[in-house]
Amino acid sequence: MGDFHLMTADLLIARLSLAAALGALVGLERERHERPAGLRTHLLVSMGSCLFTVISVAVAGTAYDPGRVAAGIITGIGFLGAGTIIRHGGSVTGLTTAASIWSVAAVGMATGIGWWEAALAGTFLMYVSLAGLKAIEGRLHAETETLLLQVEIRRAERSLAQLHADLRALGYGPVERRFSVRDSGAIGIVAVELPEVPRERAAEAIDRIAQLPGVAAVTSV
Repeated sequence: MGDFHLMTADLLIARLSLAAALGALVGLERERHERPAGLRTHLLVSMGSCLFTVISVAVAGTAYDPGRVAAGIITGIGFLGAGTIIRHGGSVTGLTTAASIWSVAAVGMATGIGWWEAALAGTFLMYVSLAGLKAIEGRLHAETETLLLQVEIRRAERSLAQLHADLRALGYGPVERRFSVRDSGAIGIVAVELPEVPRERAAEAIDRIAQLPGVAAVTSV
């Protein structure tokens, strides 16, 4: 990692530039989602942490205590990150952004001591966590609802048992609540229950059932 007293201006600028670029990459993802701390904040935190690390090590020479440098930076970043956390009633927002600010400070410190591998790997994993895992997290916590539907079938084309088989084939697994007939028995009316359907896919579920053979109409109740 070299003697910091002999560090050239070019090397110092390279480390600061890399720290700024890596912080900006993480900040760009936060900026895209309109979070309270975006590109500039993450860039400055990463670059500032890098500069603090370089200065602290250079001033202390060979007798520096890396733990004290890290503790000072982490404490300062902790206060900054706390400013992004907002409470709305019973919900809290900004925790992820606070964590990303805290993490880019570590990237800046790694860059400051010349640990390129750790800085690049850390940035890559942070970006994947923020951008890539968001979609997975959304699926895990997707809001669901129980759909109560009234399905009308043409009894000459489809029986109740066949309708149940069709719904099971679609993966819905209905629960029959009642069955009645009208139009002299030509139309059968079935009330079915579809549990835990993602809200954004409710319309799709109704449309798929409406397209089944022998289904005359589907209405939500």
